Amino acid sequence: MKKVTSILAVAVMALGMATYVVENTASEFDFMNDISKALACDDCSYPTDPRGKTA
Repeated sequence: MKKVTSILAVAVMALGMATYVVENTASEFDFMNDISKALACDDCSYPTDPRGKTA
């Protein structure tokens, strides 16, 4: 019975660690996506007037 409990504990721990890594990786990709969108913006730093010209 001790052996089964040990194997189950290790399996649960491995599953928890895998879930943690997947969540961190997904959040890192979201962060990189946000940065690339910010860098790809053509004229985000220049406010435009209502006529469409840059200020």
